[in-house]
Amino acid sequence: MKRILPLVLFVLVAAAAMASDVDLVVVMDTSESMFPYFEDLRNYLIEDLLEEKLHRGDTFHLLSFSGSPELETAVPLADERAAEKAFGRLALLHPLGRYTDLIAALRFVHQYVRQLPETNAKTVLLLTDGIHDPPPGSPNRLPPEEVRAAVRAAAEAIRREGWTVQVLKVPAELTAADKANGLPSTIDDIGAGLGITVIPYDPGRNAEVTGLLTGYPALAFPEPLGEVGRRFTVPLRLRNFSKDPILVRLAGAQIDHVEVLERPVEVAIPANSSGVLDARLRLPLSFPTGAQERELVLDLPAGLRISPMRGTVAFTYTGRGGLNLPRFNILYVVYLLLAAGAVYALVRLFLLMRRKLHEVSLAGLAKSSAGEPAVAARAQGSAPGRRPSRAGKPAAAAPVALARKQLIPIMKSGKRAPTVRAAAAARAARPTAASLRRSLPAVGRGPSTLPPLIEMRVSLQNSHVGFRNVHRVLPGTTRSIGGGASSYLVFITRVHRGIAEIRNEGGGYTFIPLASEYFPELSGTVKHCLGAEIPFTGPKGHRHTIVFREWVSSLDEINALMRSVRRD
Repeated sequence: MKRILPLVLFVLVAAAAMASDVDLVVVMDTSESMFPYFEDLRNYLIEDLLEEKLHRGDTFHLLSFSGSPELETAVPLADERAAEKAFGRLALLHPLGRYTDLIAALRFVHQYVRQLPETNAKTVLLLTDGIHDPPPGSPNRLPPEEVRAAVRAAAEAIRREGWTVQVLKVPAELTAADKANGLPSTIDDIGAGLGITVIPYDPGRNAEVTGLLTGYPALAFPEPLGEVGRRFTVPLRLRNFSKDPILVRLAGAQIDHVEVLERPVEVAIPANSSGVLDARLRLPLSFPTGAQERELVLDLPAGLRISPMRGTVAFTYTGRGGLNLPRFNILYVVYLLLAAGAVYALVRLFLLMRRKLHEVSLAGLAKSSAGEPAVAARAQGSAPGRRPSRAGKPAAAAPVALARKQLIPIMKSGKRAPTVRAAAAARAARPTAASLRRSLPAVGRGPSTLPPLIEMRVSLQNSHVGFRNVHRVLPGTTRSIGGGASSYLVFITRVHRGIAEIRNEGGGYTFIPLASEYFPELSGTVKHCLGAEIPFTGPKGHRHTIVFREWVSSLDEINALMRSVRRD
């Protein structure tokens, strides 16, 4: 857990940094030496930036340089028309310059970006072959060593501003004509002055040039998926070009404006690495069968600037799995087993309690019925006309069932007075609540070793709240006092949680104020606080008192009051 938390915080900070608006400044070399790669850069880089990477609130700046630097356009991206304006100006740009003044271009970039508002982050992308060939009469037409020094100085000035700068070297190596003309590339001096690694342009990876320069993640849709049912998985491959890990969450996916993502999914991708986002899709019941090529629109975090956000997914829909049946997993089985175990435990507990109560009842009946034969014998001996038993011999005890049968006449004639008295004696010998209570074992009647229950009362606050403010404070422990989830609750006025504590110190209770603004009249702790009135001031200045005492039940108070009344 200690290792995961810093990683999550780092990912959130990196995502917040990506989510801020940016001023994207693209500086393009429009000299003739850029001609073989100019169209690729315009199609794969500039258009991708305008269509996928930049969003509302960003500003796109396009600077060009050959013999001299120029501002082509600066468009705040507020709507689609702003992007169309940038595309229109970009279409008029062609690599036809005969000269290249790199020193003037770097100085112009530094001056231009410094004048931009500081509200947005600044990102500068320099696309050049690094050849410095200024026009005749330029003050920057210097010897090679002075050219390198001037280029490095201009790059270091940009570096000190703290902007994000990336350089794309086009082409990757000098051509034979450049070497024959004695025009060495200053691209390494630019990288050294900026303190970065120059990125060489690879025509075979032209689709990744945007990610390599900006560090923004790139997404690739899969190849045809073949036959699929109503539910299937689309593996979306993500490439993280930045130096920080990212957390990508797919919140939705639509086909023909219909939500088809079964549940949100997310994946964490380390820095300069790749990952797969498995999107689980569920097609609607009305979806046609057969071969399909549908556009899938993804709902991804806008702050990460992932592109593309939409793409074509090819598959053959078989129509199988059309019933919308609930999905079961191992958690449902675990829940069912837990519920069955709880029901079984409750049934066993009920049967055990029933058996125990039955045993206690039988024990009480046996104890009380032990005296029935003697009672019946005494009743028979006192009846007239009966012969007493011989001296020295105890009277024979008749069974209980027989005695009851003899004591309850049904169709007998004659005098019934003895029989009625014997029945009354038998009824008197039946078990009662008192006899059953005496038959129970004396369990738990010994003195308790636990500390007493402590009750808190606040003046003008309702104290008839059950056991909410009655607790046992064990030795060496504390109980919190205040609002919210405090042990002792103060609800007469709105207070914070844990404004004070009560502590059991070897049988003595100490009140400890934690928020002095509620106890301005106290100068410290209150020793032996039971029975003491502790002044308490609410947030609105109302004064109350807090009193702690040993809890006594209402029934015990009534009994004590009744025992205190003496009869005359």
